[in-house]
Amino acid sequence: MYLFDKIFVLCLSIILFTLHCANGQNVVNNGGKIIVSEGANVVIGGNYINKNDGVTDGTVNLDGNIIVRRNWVNVANNEVLVSVGAGLVGNVIMDGLLNQYIEGTHPTLFENLIIKNSKKTLNVTGCKVNDTLFVNAVLDLNTHRIKILNPNPIGINHISAYIFGETNTYEGLGEVDWQIGSNLNSYTVPFGSGNSNSDDLAVTVETKTSAAPPTGSIRFATYPTGCQNNPVPPDVIKLDRGYEFVADRFWNIDPIYNTKPEVNIQLHYLQQDLNPSCNNGLHEVDMKAIRYNTLQQTWGDLKPVGTSYPTEKVFKIDNVAPSDFYAPWCLVGEVIDWEIFFPNAFTPNVDGHNETFAPIGYNLDKLNFTMYIYNRWGQLIYVLDDINKPWNGSFGNSGKICPQGVYTWIMFLKDGNGMQHKYNGIVTLIQ
Repeated sequence: MYLFDKIFVLCLSIILFTLHCANGQNVVNNGGKIIVSEGANVVIGGNYINKNDGVTDGTVNLDGNIIVRRNWVNVANNEVLVSVGAGLVGNVIMDGLLNQYIEGTHPTLFENLIIKNSKKTLNVTGCKVNDTLFVNAVLDLNTHRIKILNPNPIGINHISAYIFGETNTYEGLGEVDWQIGSNLNSYTVPFGSGNSNSDDLAVTVETKTSAAPPTGSIRFATYPTGCQNNPVPPDVIKLDRGYEFVADRFWNIDPIYNTKPEVNIQLHYLQQDLNPSCNNGLHEVDMKAIRYNTLQQTWGDLKPVGTSYPTEKVFKIDNVAPSDFYAPWCLVGEVIDWEIFFPNAFTPNVDGHNETFAPIGYNLDKLNFTMYIYNRWGQLIYVLDDINKPWNGSFGNSGKICPQGVYTWIMFLKDGNGMQHKYNGIVTLIQ
């Protein structure tokens, strides 16, 4: 093991162009200051371990390359790298042939992080990449968050493989937090399912209007669910329709802004997310997207939107207004084959015209609903749950017609897509 104190590391950093540590050999920075100049390489055959000597945290001033064959471990109280700038200098390259881990008690700020060969697993949350994350291997987020500070699309350079985040809200989500700020561009996070070596769950957001503040970001995550869409995303109480009509996957695309941007969103989904034995009310070609308004705690304030492209397993949602940009999203079956209207008066006076009150419309016999009708004192007068049994103006089933006046009503309805609706209004009884 190489144990570097402050003076020794500084000297080596100045006089050596390339430092090779033996295969499997660890480098422990016990409060030292490592300087790797531009063009220089430090090749570590084992772990790089950043420590505090009881007084000082280990640091790295990196303009060259640190190539790590095993794990990157930060157990100091800092983010390891200092004097982080911009551009393709200052590279931590993790290219081991065995699984590698980014871990410790404190996250790391990388200038550029290049991952190649074996899978890399994130075992600490809050790591940051100042310029570019080069994805040329599987990066398993493992319920942790990584932050991209570069507001340009090159902040994630996808070469091959994918970012893996297939956990759920019970375990904790793996998230990519991209500090896009006010930039207008298209940003893709190359999520993958692990079914192949491809980014088959890639998520793209195109920002169309400026947002604020410039440090604002969008957090990306996606995860599969069980047949009945459990567990639901953070802050969601429940779905507004039956699980038969909802794909078995959620997407969190969460704007962390004071002033949110208008965006276009593109989602990739999997055939296994559309389980025919579970999602029998979901027709791929007719799918729409819904999202949960975390302030109003409802799925229903934005009508279902977007277009499905089944051949490519892609779903596109264009022109999401800032006021409608919330997380999370899911895909639902949405074939509207019914209409409903509510008369505002009726005359139960036995003249054969307009004798009863009930909703009218198209295909109402396919709907499950219950309507409660109240007088002006809030007394329940009638419960209507069968379209063929309208209110004839009597109190319950007494046959005695209620006094002329205004009555309030509220209706709870579940349609053929499993979607729940709530209506309310008034009706005037005229004798």
